[in-house]
Amino acid sequence: MSAIDFILIRHGRQSAGFHVDPDPGLDETGEAQARAMAERLTPDEARNLVTSPLRRARATAAAVEVRHGVIARVEPRIAEVPTAGLTLEQRGAWLPGFLHGAWSDQPDHLIAWRRSIGDFFAGIETPGVFVTHFVVVNALIGLATGDDRVSPSLPDHCSINRFRLEAGRVRLIETGAQRETMVG
Repeated sequence: MSAIDFILIRHGRQSAGFHVDPDPGLDETGEAQARAMAERLTPDEARNLVTSPLRRARATAAAVEVRHGVIARVEPRIAEVPTAGLTLEQRGAWLPGFLHGAWSDQPDHLIAWRRSIGDFFAGIETPGVFVTHFVVVNALIGLATGDDRVSPSLPDHCSINRFRLEAGRVRLIETGAQRETMVG
């Protein structure tokens, strides 16, 4: 089987923080970021568009749909890191320590979630663009490079991160635009 190139895009800037709204959309800046990112994709790259079910990812994918005349497929397996059982306030307090931590120090359910991200992308059969989240992008970068940090990269909103699947192994080809701070 030949190599499969694919792209992970972090959603545009959201209208509310992780500790304020469990599923925010995009703010005006995020919408502009999504449109600009869609312009940078080629029609061939955008042909197979997949998005997280969360509103900020779906709104980002919508810009690609409009620009390239495609319809995104929703894929729950590339949604945000699970935080079941935490209130919004608890999520906000938990996030900074998690993002600065190592996967090997995380509870089993988060280690399994990270593994499921790697398994999903190791099983793709066609090139595509996957609109997802900060931690998903980082989980795959870490798996592809052998980096145990939860945040080995700081992908900016609408960053285009390129990967290649070859012989069942995901490799990082290029990280997209980076930001100065972890989240926000």
